[in-house]
Amino acid sequence: MKRQRGIVIIAVFLMLLVLTMLAVGLATRARMTAQLTAATNARSEALHLANGAQAGFVESQRLARGESALISNADVYTSTEASGVVNTVTFRVETQCRRSRSATAVGIVACRHSELDSAVTYGKNNRGSLSVVTGVEQPVLNTSGG
Repeated sequence: MKRQRGIVIIAVFLMLLVLTMLAVGLATRARMTAQLTAATNARSEALHLANGAQAGFVESQRLARGESALISNADVYTSTEASGVVNTVTFRVETQCRRSRSATAVGIVACRHSELDSAVTYGKNNRGSLSVVTGVEQPVLNTSGG
C-alpha cells in the first residue's frame, strides 16, 4: 500500500511538470503574438505618418508659393514635421515630360523631376525606421526657348 502511494505521487508530479511546461509554452506564445501585433501596429502608424507628412508638405509648399502647385527646384530642401517625420525634397532634373494628358509641341513644356523622401523612426526606443520615397513630375514652361 505504501509503495502504491509513492507511485501515485511520482505520477502526479510528472503530470504537474507536463502541465507546467505546456502553460509556460502557451504564455510565451501569447507574449510573442502581442509583441508582433504591437510592432505591426507601430510600423503601420509610421507608414501613415510618412504618407500624411508628404501630403502636408506638398500642401504647405503650395500655400507658401501663393497657391502654386510647384515644388521648389533648389538642390535639397529638408523640413521636420511636429510628428518627427523628416521630409527631404531633392530636385533631380528638368527634362521632357514622360507622361502627358494633352499633346503639346516638343520643347514648349518641360517637366521638373523631384524626389520627395519622408523618413520616420518608430517602435521601442526608436529602433525602427521607415522611408517613403515619391517621385514628383511637374510640367512647366521650358525656359530654354524651345
